[in-house]
Order: sequence, then C-alpha cells, then structure tokens
Amino acid sequence: MHRHRLHTRRHRHAVSTAALVLAATACGGGGDQEVSQEGKGGYPWVATDEICNALPYGELADPLGARQDVADRTRRTTGGYPGAECVQQLVERGSATYGGAKVELDFAYVPSVDEAKEVFAKVRGDAGKDAPGGAPVEVKGVGKEAYRLAYTKPDDQRQVRQLRVRDSNLMLDITVTGEARKPPTPESLKALDDAVNGFAKGCLTTIRRK
Repeated sequence: MHRHRLHTRRHRHAVSTAALVLAATACGGGGDQEVSQEGKGGYPWVATDEICNALPYGELADPLGARQDVADRTRRTTGGYPGAECVQQLVERGSATYGGAKVELDFAYVPSVDEAKEVFAKVRGDAGKDAPGGAPVEVKGVGKEAYRLAYTKPDDQRQVRQLRVRDSNLMLDITVTGEARKPPTPESLKALDDAVNGFAKGCLTTIRRK
C-alpha cells in the first residue's frame, strides 16, 4: 500500500509539474457519440456531487464484486485542474474472483485538448520507471489514448493496477486494488483489465451525459 501511495503521489506531482511547465511555455473515444477533439474539447467541467455514484460499477461485478454503500467523493485540486476524486469499495459476490476490492477514480478537466495532450504525454514519459510491473502498456479502444500501469508483480495475490485515459480535454485515472482468491494467471489478469476497460468506456459515456 505504501508503494502504491508513493507512486500515486509521484503521478500527481508529475501532473502538477507538467501543468506548470505548459502554463509557462504558453506565454512565449468509447461511447455512443463523437466528442470534439479540438479547441476546448467535449467535456465541460460541471461541479456535481452525483458523478461518483452515477458511474457504471456493474461493469466490474465480474471479477471484482458489487458496490458497497455509496462512493466517497472529494473535489479535485491536484494539478490546478477542476475535477473530482472518487473511492468506491466493492464486496465479493457471485462470480467475483477478487476480495476487498477498491476502485479509485481521478477526473481532471483540462481547459483545452492541446493542453490535455501535452500533459498526458509528459506524465506518460515518466510513468512506470519504478513500477514493479514495468513500462506502461498501451490500451486501444478506450478514449482517444490510454495506457496501463501495474504497481504489483503479475504473480502477486494482491493486485494494484491503474488505467490512465485521455479523451478530448478529459484525463481519467482508474486505480483498482484487489486480493485474488487464487494465484493470478495471464488469463485472469486479462479478464480484470478487460473489465476495467469496459468500466472506463462506460464512465466516459456517463460523463458526457451529465
């Protein structure tokens, strides 16, 4: 857990640093509709307390389990961009293969598509340097661009995996933590990643409808 928190702090610091660099130099997807990939983008920031509890957590039921109570939400301030952070606990039920699962989401609404592209690229350049799972893995079909990081080794019972997505001017991180009931296999990890990919696409659709 300490290792994951360290990586999370480093990632957030990287986003903040990249945003400051871009601000200084400026002076001298998934879903049922197309999103503008130009100008200010297709995700205007709307302050709402409902977003964390409106997300399609059912996409994660297999293999992570069902929702427990409501999600915790805080206003996002990291990196200087408006947004929200959500934490949702999941309960092992039915066909779930992980216990004690937790889903953390970090939404950042960047003022323009070009700035979002630059920040996302800068942060990715530093991603995975100290992660046990190695370099980031590109993920296709989720948003405009996405990649995955593993903060644990593939054979660890406790898995911490993060999907980072950019679509238009929106950046979204989804971190999933869970205790595997059986030793993970390439097939079970792929099933977990596929579920998170589907959840991410559902999140983008939900946000666009807000």
